[in-house]
Amino acid sequence: MRQKWTEEEIWSWYKAQPWITGFNFIPSGAMNGGIWLLQDYDHERAYRESSKEIALAASLGFNSIRFFVPFYLWRVQHDSFMKNFEELLSLLDLYHMTMMPVLFNDCCVAKSKYTEPVLGPQPEPVPGYFGGTSVTPFDEDTQNGDIIGYDITDEPEMEPTVHAYVKELAQTYGQDNRILIWNIWNEAGNSQRMEKSVSLMKKVFEWMREEDVKQPLTADVWGAGAEHPYGWLKNPGIYADVERTAIELSDIITFHFYGDYAHSRMYIKCLKEYGRPMINTEWMHRPYRSIIQTHLPLWKKEKIGSYFFGFVNGKAQFNYVWEFIKNLPDIDTRLWMHDIFHSDFTPYDEEEIDVIRECNRDKKIF
Repeated sequence: MRQKWTEEEIWSWYKAQPWITGFNFIPSGAMNGGIWLLQDYDHERAYRESSKEIALAASLGFNSIRFFVPFYLWRVQHDSFMKNFEELLSLLDLYHMTMMPVLFNDCCVAKSKYTEPVLGPQPEPVPGYFGGTSVTPFDEDTQNGDIIGYDITDEPEMEPTVHAYVKELAQTYGQDNRILIWNIWNEAGNSQRMEKSVSLMKKVFEWMREEDVKQPLTADVWGAGAEHPYGWLKNPGIYADVERTAIELSDIITFHFYGDYAHSRMYIKCLKEYGRPMINTEWMHRPYRSIIQTHLPLWKKEKIGSYFFGFVNGKAQFNYVWEFIKNLPDIDTRLWMHDIFHSDFTPYDEEEIDVIRECNRDKKIF
């Protein structure tokens, strides 16, 4: 499509799909799972370990993953990146699963703390921290203070490289059925960035459409501009221009919501006003009362696609809550925040697995 899909076009596409049911796949073998899996170093082992997790997912009836694609790795190890990315798509296809690639991301740390990703042997996590490190965009200063997150794409001289990256992925995979949707930007406006990525985000949408990719394009809405991230969960809506821009650019509405059942229904009602199909691309947060048992059936009943966050617990330590909510009075830190399996593939909660199997058994929702 060389222009934004019409409502009729996107609904026709969406109704032709089985119910989209998956998760954010961060391989458990490293804090930066995408780098670990797709880098050249020790790739065979990383691929072998990740293959076991994909096989486990397929056994539960999942049919898609959302995957953060490491732009950095494309720049520094281009040929092996492309080969390994193709290998991952082939693995998914073997299990009749698709991918929603995430190209860029506004969850980032301050420039003073920014470092390039580690290649080669991956570092060990710091115990007790979500993401495996105390340097995080989810601390109090970045989420609620004056610190503005930094990304290498902020540098003006990076734009030609970004364009080349987008163009190559679009030309290589823009007609590929293994790619379900292109997730152009994750949480635009996060880390106090607000409008900082909007100009480039618009260009990436434009570059994708210039290549006439056949898949829908989207950028997530997630609560940018709300007075406080936690408070937004009790009063969900669209508050900032960056979110309005994301919706205006997107063919399909993708959103993040970690809130409880009642407020999830409230947000669904809000987003239905835009008249397009919806997919929740990040949810499942036990301390926030976003749980498999209540929410997965809700998304399916409402004909909303689902990608919860995490899968197999590992070095990224997604069981720990974000730093900025650790001291909130009603957060039970004994509960895992994300992930549904221990590293040995035993379930965190057997009841969750039963609900997943039941929901995933029949994917006909229209």
